Amino acid sequence: MAEPRVENLYINRFSIILATLATFFAALYIIPREPVTTGANLFGFFINFSVVGLVPIVLMLLATGGCFWLFATHPERENFASSPWVLIPNVVLPSLATLITSTMLTQLERNPTWWLALGFSLVIIGVILNAEFRVLSPTGDAYKVVAPLLISLAFALFLAFTISLAASQIRLYIQAVLILITAGFVAFRTIHLRTNGTGAFSGVLVSGVLIAEIAGAMYYLFLKPVQFGLVVSGILYILTALMVIKGPLTSRKLIEPLLMAGLIVIMFVVVSFA
Repeated sequence: MAEPRVENLYINRFSIILATLATFFAALYIIPREPVTTGANLFGFFINFSVVGLVPIVLMLLATGGCFWLFATHPERENFASSPWVLIPNVVLPSLATLITSTMLTQLERNPTWWLALGFSLVIIGVILNAEFRVLSPTGDAYKVVAPLLISLAFALFLAFTISLAASQIRLYIQAVLILITAGFVAFRTIHLRTNGTGAFSGVLVSGVLIAEIAGAMYYLFLKPVQFGLVVSGILYILTALMVIKGPLTSRKLIEPLLMAGLIVIMFVVVSFA
């Protein structure tokens, strides 16, 4: 009886979280795409503030709280009931997905495509939530299947986010900060999954800072948004792949980064002629 009860509790909370996010996402449709901003002069720099710009952060925090609430229904919750901070790696990706989704929805044109983007994003967030719930048991059979899925979704979201940022043409310092944060989140979750929680935090920091610097250097290049996203996402993947290599570098260990580098070059050339 306990197992069906736990499963029903999980389904109920999972449905409530998705329904809540769907409601707030749908409310973004009525918010103007060009919000009214207020400015302040700080040491000679005019900085714009936007209340609408805080909405993605608020929704990200809402998703974070929902993740902890959902994970409390896990059958092995006794392992982390007294130390909920161990769930932080599992909370990162759903929160990041919510942040990216809400940011993209505030920038997209208000038309039927907007609703398609909303529906697709909710499906992705639902898949990520369910996958993160499954990997709470690292020794389970589902871990080997779900972990690569989460890594793939993390980089797909980062690619979509970087393309959206490049297309929005926001200021350099804002773009660099946003990429630093999101790249750090993606690197953190990827390294954590690939090393089963034994990866060093220094690798996450190095990956995030390097990607932010590369993105900043590419800001003034005449690149299509898709090209920009491909290069930034591809380099982040290569960095995370290098960070999890143990022992001396060998040609065999470099196969994955080299394949990704070749794939980036091919896709970059194809997109340039599209």
